[in-house]
Amino acid sequence: MDCRSERGFVLIATCIAMVMLLAVAGLGIDIGRMYLIKSELQAYADAAALSAAMRLDGSDPGLSSARQAPAELASGPHAMRWNMGTQPITEVLLTFAKGDAAPDSNSWQSEPKSANGYRFARVTVTAHAPVIFLRAFEPFKDDASLVAAVSVAVRTQQAARLYQ
Repeated sequence: MDCRSERGFVLIATCIAMVMLLAVAGLGIDIGRMYLIKSELQAYADAAALSAAMRLDGSDPGLSSARQAPAELASGPHAMRWNMGTQPITEVLLTFAKGDAAPDSNSWQSEPKSANGYRFARVTVTAHAPVIFLRAFEPFKDDASLVAAVSVAVRTQQAARLYQ
């Protein structure tokens, strides 16, 4: 075998290996960033659901106050933020449910007419993570970089607690 026919093979193999290693490292960075964002959004969702559930006292002013709870946590000088505290939390959905047992998916309402019997508050928060390498998958799936967190809290006789 001629040595000249093998020249350049190491360079080609190294280049291919480097591209693969950089791709895996990049995906690891993007996925790690998404986990961090999920953690930040989950902390906000838990706090907002607890705050809203604590205000549910069966009265219309209590329900109105519960509707304001997520916005209060996301604004002001000590606002909860995501992306390492740099981005405001804006995409929040607050819904309420009645009952003593776990609510089913059809019982959640965003605008209940009366506050009577509502004990559960569910906060869903979403954000589009700023990714670099996962952007290649966005043409295949629109919400490839969407991160979401959900939390449910219930008002009991004594206090409020996280339910899910």
